[in-house]
Amino acid sequence: MKLIVVLLRSSWIAGLVASALGALSGMASLWLITLIHQALTDEASQSHLLPIYFAGSCVLVLVTQVTAKCLLVRLSQATAARLRYELCSQIIAAPLRSLESVGPHRLLATLIDDVNAITSALSAFPGVCASAMVLVCGLVYLTHLSVPLAGATILMAGIGVASFLVGLRVANAYLSQAREDHDEVVKQLRDMIHGIKELKGNTTRCLDFVYDVLLPADSSMRHRLIAGLSIQGFAHSWGRLFLFIGIGLLLFVWPRIAEVSTATLTGYVLTILYLTYPLDAILGWLPAMNGASIAVAKIERLGLLIDRTEERREPTVIPKFYSLELSNITHQYKSPDGNGFVLGPVGLTLSKGEVLFIAGGNGSGKTTLAKLLTGLYVPEGGTISLNGKQINDDSRPEYRQLFSTIFVEGHLFDRLLGIDAQPEELQHWLQLLGVEEKVDLETGRLLTDELSRGQHKRLALLVACLDDRPIFVFDEWAAEQDPSFKDIFYCQILPELSRRGRTVVAITHDERYFTAADRILKLVDGRLSDAVKGKAA
Repeated sequence: MKLIVVLLRSSWIAGLVASALGALSGMASLWLITLIHQALTDEASQSHLLPIYFAGSCVLVLVTQVTAKCLLVRLSQATAARLRYELCSQIIAAPLRSLESVGPHRLLATLIDDVNAITSALSAFPGVCASAMVLVCGLVYLTHLSVPLAGATILMAGIGVASFLVGLRVANAYLSQAREDHDEVVKQLRDMIHGIKELKGNTTRCLDFVYDVLLPADSSMRHRLIAGLSIQGFAHSWGRLFLFIGIGLLLFVWPRIAEVSTATLTGYVLTILYLTYPLDAILGWLPAMNGASIAVAKIERLGLLIDRTEERREPTVIPKFYSLELSNITHQYKSPDGNGFVLGPVGLTLSKGEVLFIAGGNGSGKTTLAKLLTGLYVPEGGTISLNGKQINDDSRPEYRQLFSTIFVEGHLFDRLLGIDAQPEELQHWLQLLGVEEKVDLETGRLLTDELSRGQHKRLALLVACLDDRPIFVFDEWAAEQDPSFKDIFYCQILPELSRRGRTVVAITHDERYFTAADRILKLVDGRLSDAVKGKAA
């Protein structure tokens, strides 16, 4: 049912018109069969209008089929575009913790493979409606020729379709498991691409990855796909065979049971042979619909319901900032044994123009605290207050606009998005960060190919400074910089941001530069405490 909803929302008018044209094309084709049947009889062959009717029907079939297929192409592409947009919107609107638990490999598989599966099924739906209309009209015509023969034909076709549906249900179990295996294959392929340097540098690791990880995952998916698709193919062929068995019974058995004219038998055989095509189209579509249903179920399990229509507010105004307070904030990473890492309770205050350093060892919760501070994580306990007003679910999207953030593994887009930088400001930061050759000033493109980690971080800092939000959050930005750029960061950039009235929260291990901070806090095992004093001491 959800598939039909998606189709109707994409373009119900185009779908309706394509279905109607397909039905008209099918009925015109069936009329051709009727004309051929009439031409084979002595009394009808004398009609001078028969060739004109036949030529007109051929033209009608051609026009309606071509028009319907063109509409279907437009409809399928519109459906795919809408699905991708809605899924991307849901991903953007989903909580970050939920997306991290799902994993990027599952999200990519959904956006690419599941959308294609749904689109393929939906694009053929109007044609299936037309085929169903042809079947109905054909059965009416068969009933007109002989009611008993029509009953026998429907019985044989029903047995064939029922056996096909049983096979399809068995195949569905294998294909559903194969879809789960596909996520694992995508994950391993993604790991291979991202870790190609590590694989090339260690032959033993490379062989273990290929033969113990990648190939077993691919083999599991392949065997289940082969089993599922083979069962589908057998069921499809078996279902079609029943129609020919019915034709054989009509030709060789029925005349011995009841009297039937040669003209009636001829009309039945011609009509049934023609009806095999629309029936085959419907049977061939059912596996595609089955795959689409698996894709929809997969999307729902990920929590990205494609039929959600709730509107999402898009805040564009950056709120004023005077003070920010985190009070008794807590966050927990759950583990199977129930002993996951717990951050907090944490209390923290920030004021305008302040430079705050947060130190701590690996795994102490620094990045988690940064995500809570910036509103990317929703705290499980405690409150966040901006200018004395508590942040809730309604105000959190607007609250996030306060921050220009650089995380340790942050992504760098290849262009300046959402930034209208003045040429003087852009040139200032380009020269200060030494990345003049990495920015195309005419197009605003960032040349992100073949960057070192230090250059990647400096371009990210360029984007953050041009974005110029009230609060800057830097997650170990200087960890991969050479000494000269560390000096520029701590001794020039941070003081300049502070003079401009911007607040800076920097996660850092560089004790040598602790004097650049107004305050320094230390995070140990999820708890925040005062560390050494900064320049304010």
